[in-house]
This record gives sequence, structure tokens and C-alpha cells, in this order.
Amino acid sequence: LARLESYDGARKVLNKALEAVPTEVAIWVAAIKLEEAHGHGERCDKLMGRALKWLEQHDVVTEREVWLPEAEAAERAGSPLTCHAIV
Repeated sequence: LARLESYDGARKVLNKALEAVPTEVAIWVAAIKLEEAHGHGERCDKLMGRALKWLEQHDVVTEREVWLPEAEAAERAGSPLTCHAIV
């Protein structure tokens, strides 16, 4: 998404996706990766915190087994800050 769309456009797309399906872990991870890719690494941990808070408030149980593959994929993709925020 980051390569196909401008930063602002990608943020809008991801925000709309989160409005539609706020319980989808992959959308949250994509949003964190976008911030990292555009030099906003300081936002990664904050956004992950928002994701966890939102999911908890909506009774979405996110087991460690859900997040670890996402962290590993982020690390393989060269997104160490995203990986760190997830772990």
C-alpha cells in the first residue's frame, strides 16, 4: 500500500479499513508498517498501544500466536520498528 499510494492516501485507506473492520489485526499491522516506512517510527509503539486497547475494549482476544507471525513477517520485510512494537 505504501508503494501504491501517497502517505496521506494510504493513511486514509487504512483508517477507512479500520472503521469497517477494526478487529482485523492485519490492518493494524499495515498501519504500523506504513508509519515506519515513512520515517514516523515514534508512532509505531503508540499505534500498537491503540490497537491493543481497541481490541481489548471490543472483547477481541488476540493470542500471542496471532501476533508473533506478524512480528516475524515484519522483521523479514525489513520493518524492525514494527516488529519491536508488536513484540
